[in-house]
Amino acid sequence: MRNIFIKKSTNEKRIFMIVTELFPTVSPSFSENDLYFLASKGQEVVGFAHLILLEDRVLFQGLGVKEGYRNKGIGGRLVDTVVNFSEKLCKNIYLKVKPTNVEALNLYAKKGFTIKKLRNSYILQRNLCT
Repeated sequence: MRNIFIKKSTNEKRIFMIVTELFPTVSPSFSENDLYFLASKGQEVVGFAHLILLEDRVLFQGLGVKEGYRNKGIGGRLVDTVVNFSEKLCKNIYLKVKPTNVEALNLYAKKGFTIKKLRNSYILQRNLCT
């Protein structure tokens, strides 16, 4: 989708609004290890990606896109942004996905993530540095 811009954000109000709109039971965290990328169209925030930066890896904690903007490539662009950012840090990415979230599993597989473990969730990994 054209006219969508993705950038790193520390604006807690904007982050809180998009995260709680998409995931009402979640309360965003804002520690020094939390990093958010926001996807915007004009002044409207339409999606986000949440990372937790650890010493040896990146935890891809969350991804969301507003309903009217889904299936337009925004989620894929957010994932690409996360991968590019993590690659610059030379850190592998890990994320957790419920087995029932087929749409997310398909997106992550298309972006090069592989299943690492299985419990109640799939743990997906993207190796960026070997």
